[in-house]
Amino acid sequence: MIQRIQSVFLLVSLCFLVPMFFSPIAVLVHETGEILTFNLTGFFRSEVGETTREYSMMIFGILICALNLIIIFMYRNRILQIRLCIYNIILLIGLSGVVLFVLYNIQDIHAISFRLPSVFPVVSVILHYLAFRGIRKDELMVQALSRLR
Repeated sequence: MIQRIQSVFLLVSLCFLVPMFFSPIAVLVHETGEILTFNLTGFFRSEVGETTREYSMMIFGILICALNLIIIFMYRNRILQIRLCIYNIILLIGLSGVVLFVLYNIQDIHAISFRLPSVFPVVSVILHYLAFRGIRKDELMVQALSRLR
């Protein structure tokens, strides 16, 4: 039921998360002058043309996107939708933590330059919170109408 505003929030959140797999989150400059670009799939060395995969972040990203789709289509079970929305917020915060952990634990890095997709998980957390509030408001309204009957 895409007419509900919380479904729109969740869909926009998904639209923010999918580009993180393809666009660079950060650009790193190695002390040797080598430039590395980083996205959820891993590191890409531009001079060599090789990619180093980061499976932990890839799994995090796929899990978050899949859970986001599940939440959108669980509109008939609002209580479960609320719980999954909270779990997805926790996973998004975990993804941000893992990304920062991986970026700041690389040896011999001279400079890190974050790009626009690095803020997408934060925007997604805000959109999930707004969806959570909308779902909770719907559930409270349904419970109030049940009491009146």
